[in-house]
Amino acid sequence: MFDFYQNYVYNIHIMRKEIRKSKLCSLIFPILCKGIIGAYKYDDIVKQELDTLPQNFSISLGVMPNGSYIRLIRENGKFYTTKEYAPSDLEITFKNSSSAKATMLARQNIGQAYAKHQILLAGDISQGLTLVRVINRVECYLFPRFMTKNILPKIRKKCCTLKLYCYILFAKTKYKGTPMEVQ
Repeated sequence: MFDFYQNYVYNIHIMRKEIRKSKLCSLIFPILCKGIIGAYKYDDIVKQELDTLPQNFSISLGVMPNGSYIRLIRENGKFYTTKEYAPSDLEITFKNSSSAKATMLARQNIGQAYAKHQILLAGDISQGLTLVRVINRVECYLFPRFMTKNILPKIRKKCCTLKLYCYILFAKTKYKGTPMEVQ
């Protein structure tokens, strides 16, 4: 009887831990997506990278199985975010919330997470690599150098970090239309 109770308490503890990580990811994903949109606006290198993607392109970031989820949509040369689900052209899905948390909080590079098989990628791999380069650059803006020095290359910033933070906090990037389907 005691073993059953101990296992029950342990399972509840694990479930609560996963829920906290998932909530943290649901907070981080929109910040990252708005950071990508802001970097597209202010950083020439990010703009060049994202301009290689086709028009009416969508990218989704999510956590398996029922974790947080966000979608980045490029429509008519502008980027928007939405939490509504629709199939995307490029889908990046983390296998669990702990790997998503480690990647999004700059504890490991997104390339390292992919190499460790913590990420599933559905879509064109060249477009995925474009997104990896953009995410690495945006994380260099979002996090101080002492956090990212071991996992990200040193970059020369093209805009003020404070300007990007203001964009993340105050810009409206919600998608107003219905989610577009993959073509």
